[in-house]
Formats: sequence, structure tokens, C-alpha cells
Amino acid sequence: MKAFILIVCLGLITISCKKNSVSPYKSQGVITGYDLRTCAECGGLFITIKNDTTKNAPSHYDINEDLQQLGINPNTKFPINVSLNWMHDTTSLGKYGYILVSQIKVIN
Repeated sequence: MKAFILIVCLGLITISCKKNSVSPYKSQGVITGYDLRTCAECGGLFITIKNDTTKNAPSHYDINEDLQQLGINPNTKFPINVSLNWMHDTTSLGKYGYILVSQIKVIN
């Protein structure tokens, strides 16, 4: 009887285990290159968010960081496909289309 109960418990545990296929990243994007403008609040990287649901979304955003600050190899060639979590910048840079990246991962 104990063996039967043990087998049933192990079976239930095995059945209840499942692989988590939910991505921790909310958006897909492409880092297209450096922002080479020389204005007072310019610079960083241009990124296009593929599944941007923002009302009247611009064609691209700016990230006020370089590749190394994002944890990406600085020798990586553009365009760079990425998965990321981001939000609109609420500082004065936000009105110029800058975003804040909280997580980012290069995808192939």
C-alpha cells in the first residue's frame, strides 16, 4: 500500500511539472546605431520597438546609454536584435523620445 501511494504521489508531481515558456521580456526591438547628433541633450543609441503599443508611437526611441552600459559587447555590429523591458523617460529627456531600459538581452 505504501508503495502504491508513493508511486501515485511521484506521478502527480511529474504531471504537475511543466516548462515555463513565458518570456520575462515585454518587447522586441532593434538597436539601429548611435545617435550622433551634437545637441545639448542628444546622444546614446537609436532603437526601434517592434511591438510598441504607445499611442502615436515614434519610428524610433533614444536610449541615453552606450552598448557597454547596457551589458552588450561594444564590438557587436548593428543592427542588434534585442528583447527588452523599458518605460518612457520621465525626466526632461522624455520629451525628446528617450526611454529607460530596465532589462535587455541580445537575440539572434
